[in-house]
Amino acid sequence: MKIRTFVICGLILMTFPVAAQKKIRNIFYAQNTLDAFDNAPKTSMEKARLLKSIGYDGLEGFGDQDFMGLKRALEQQGLQMPVNYVPLNFEDNTKPQNPTLDEIKAIIKASSKGTVVYFHLHSKTFINNKEKGDQVVTFILRELSDYAAAFSVKLCAYPHVGFYCETTAHSFQLAELVDRKNYGAAMNLCHMLKVEGSVGIESKIKQYAPRLFAVNICGADDGDTQNMDWDHLIQPLGKGSFDTYGFVKTLINNGYVGPIGLQCYNLKGDAFEVLSKSFQTWKGYKKRFSEEK
Repeated sequence: MKIRTFVICGLILMTFPVAAQKKIRNIFYAQNTLDAFDNAPKTSMEKARLLKSIGYDGLEGFGDQDFMGLKRALEQQGLQMPVNYVPLNFEDNTKPQNPTLDEIKAIIKASSKGTVVYFHLHSKTFINNKEKGDQVVTFILRELSDYAAAFSVKLCAYPHVGFYCETTAHSFQLAELVDRKNYGAAMNLCHMLKVEGSVGIESKIKQYAPRLFAVNICGADDGDTQNMDWDHLIQPLGKGSFDTYGFVKTLINNGYVGPIGLQCYNLKGDAFEVLSKSFQTWKGYKKRFSEEK
């Protein structure tokens, strides 16, 4: 009887560490769109120092614009470049330009292990012919994925209003077509609200989470989001009527472990104050999630 009681008590105690592990562990970074702040940091080092002082894990790279300079500045401050926002321009029977495939490969090679390169895709030829365009760009993305695999770098398409890939569904479809372990999909809350609306987001997260490599969030308003301006759809974290915490919670509960970025486009005011409040909201999300049963 004593042995049975001891075993039962031991099993009960073993459950406590499991419960304590219910945490949000995702890298939290800022997108590299800080220009609208009144006192916007100008140089790579100014950006790195600002984010370090607040507590962010890192900053998004911005294509090939001073890529190595930004990478060095972040590393000197003990920060990461978890994602890099890189243009991929493709047309029929021509090689990508500005940047070229070789230039993109150089960025991939210089990236740290685990970095996600998310491409914003552009094509005048195929913008209205996605079926053919997907065939063309898939060939390019497979070549880049195979190259990136040797450096443990991940790739995906970044959904953006008005670009070739506008939706998470399309980003996910490209991941299916490319069919490489290091090629996935991305989800961008503000662009999702603008293009698709807020209805059914939870089911979309559940569908796409297994292939997601990168997610961007922000404060936003709910409602008729497709007819809202950006000042309603991109707000500091903690602002707006949309349940961004619920969005994050659903992501984590469906197994998403990748980086989560703060959408900063056209945020105004004092950079330290606005970014600090958003970071404190993120910390609140983590605390709330860990305390919920």
